Amino acid sequence: MSTSTLERPESDRIGSGPIGESQRIWEEGDPDIPAEFHELLVRMLSYHVENSANPHYTELLTKLWDRCLRFAPDEATKGLLVKLMQQEVEHGIINAQILAGLGVDHVDRPIEQYAFRHPMETFCDLSYFHALIDRVGVYIGETWDGVPYKPLLDIATRVHKEELFHCTLGLRNLRLVCKTSEGLDEANEKINFWWPAALDMFGRSDSDFGDAYVRWGLRKKNNADLRRQYIADTRPLLTELGIEVPPNRLNRRFL
Repeated sequence: MSTSTLERPESDRIGSGPIGESQRIWEEGDPDIPAEFHELLVRMLSYHVENSANPHYTELLTKLWDRCLRFAPDEATKGLLVKLMQQEVEHGIINAQILAGLGVDHVDRPIEQYAFRHPMETFCDLSYFHALIDRVGVYIGETWDGVPYKPLLDIATRVHKEELFHCTLGLRNLRLVCKTSEGLDEANEKINFWWPAALDMFGRSDSDFGDAYVRWGLRKKNNADLRRQYIADTRPLLTELGIEVPPNRLNRRFL
């Protein structure tokens, strides 16, 4: 049995190819798609939580729908959250369709990012989830505008626009929370979980896979660079709301 590209020793695993030697954009089902590129695509999309081919994503959606309907403080906010959730469902379907085109019809793996398993007990938690965790999707998804795989390229602009809506709505809702002294106190307490959880969403800084995604044009920056950009852009937005953002290494699990 042959050894797959991603199972080879670290010294051999990453590094053939990609964007430096060709600007080709591969179509779905193209028999010439390089094996490593195919495996990286499958890995990236399988690990991506927005995937309706994974029953654990359906469980997450059910949880989020419940919190959006239960915690929305007014009808206007509820309507916006329903629009957000509709887009999340559609993202899961789109991602599953792209995976199917790569030969993967079913994924049954728990969602690894621990932010998705954290209790959401209040509107503050839900707001942080959208403002910070959904915001990570903007930094990952925005790099798909030049990805050399046609199915991803075709949906890049739409997904980026919708992820921007999600995190902008989250920040808008967090602003509502912080308008009261009680809400601001809660936000300052809970930032100590949600901030490190968001930073950990980018993965390990020394990840070989992060560098491989850049090499093959699936991302423009590796994990460490994306996280640095996220911190620089996001910390000031929270500070403006009166939130005391903790040090970037506090409570972190993946550095």
